[in-house]
Amino acid sequence: MPVFSYEAVDRDGKKIKGIIDAESPRAAVQRLKLKNQVPLRITEETFLRARTPTATLGSRFFHRVGLREVMVLTRQLAILLRAGLSVTGSLTAIISQLKNPYLKGVLTNIRERLSEGSSLHEALAGYPHIFSTLYVESIAAGEESGQLSEVLQGLSDYIGRQITLRNRLLSSLAYPVIMGLVALGVFFILMIYVLPSVSEIFSAIHQPLPPMTRLLLGVGKWMQAYGMLIPIFFVLGIVFFLRFKRTRKGRELIDRLWLKIPTVGQWVKKSQIARFSRTLSTILSSGIPLVKALRLTRGVVTNQVLQSSFDGVIRQIGEGRPLGRALEQLPWVPPVVTQMIAVGEESGELEDMLMRVAEMYEEETEAAMKTVLSVLEPFMILFMGGIVGWIVISVLLPIFNMNQFIG
Repeated sequence: MPVFSYEAVDRDGKKIKGIIDAESPRAAVQRLKLKNQVPLRITEETFLRARTPTATLGSRFFHRVGLREVMVLTRQLAILLRAGLSVTGSLTAIISQLKNPYLKGVLTNIRERLSEGSSLHEALAGYPHIFSTLYVESIAAGEESGQLSEVLQGLSDYIGRQITLRNRLLSSLAYPVIMGLVALGVFFILMIYVLPSVSEIFSAIHQPLPPMTRLLLGVGKWMQAYGMLIPIFFVLGIVFFLRFKRTRKGRELIDRLWLKIPTVGQWVKKSQIARFSRTLSTILSSGIPLVKALRLTRGVVTNQVLQSSFDGVIRQIGEGRPLGRALEQLPWVPPVVTQMIAVGEESGELEDMLMRVAEMYEEETEAAMKTVLSVLEPFMILFMGGIVGWIVISVLLPIFNMNQFIG
């Protein structure tokens, strides 16, 4: 069913805008009139799939869908599916309550693709700026295993933890960022008003400025000459990074660098183990064979370096080797994980043991993030304090030297 954006006037004369689905523009007009609204403009919206990088960037810039909106949508969909509604019926119920017109149009288009025979993960994959690779791959695994509502509930919990960690990160960086902005303002004021006057006085009395002050003046002159190029190079650098990240080699290089960063690399590995274990447990509990379950779970591991190592594991499982023994070949999987999985295989409780591994590493991931944040905040404060101190000393040194010269 087509989707239309509209402008209308209600019975109180107030202009309203929104999204409505109808079989034709005339049907849309009739639906608005039934709501006692007089349509002023009706335009059909396509909400086409964002396939190209340019379209994706444009969608990200002009049509933002917040992480919290995705979490609420995922949680509602899980609840409705658990209540017995179909995916199409659940989407219809969610669409009727949405306030974000773009997300409402996207979900309407996804619902139409489902009615045309597409699977849910195929429809979601058309909007990578809203639904991540992890999200789409998890949905695919849930559809294959028949555990879609459980997977959706796990995804909503995961997104909720992401939001919590992001808020902690922002709160930890707030004070250092404010200090940085203040330091930048002080720097420009000193460069424009204070240091030029001090420099002229020292030139008049034929006395050299202290080395720190000369360095600060040099930085200021360089910024006056080339300062306009800084934002240009900054934007070009971001564009180049985003394009490079989309290539296979670029993604692999970036993922490899993440793994080599102290503390951060351990956090990445633990988060990937948690995702893998929880998803595999959910899929196996539906009765899907282990080899097929591993192929479905492979896409949940988003780090390319770690993901590529699963090919050997899947091959060994196909040859009859136990999962615990096969995972021992992966250097990034800790021995405690392989031991727990081996015990689960021997006792016939592999799904429960995988879920315990997921819960354990989710807790360790959160603890690792807290450690990173606790180290990052004082480091940023010390760094910005050092810059402010350098600026202040560079300004005060010539004044002290001048007093000594006069005395």
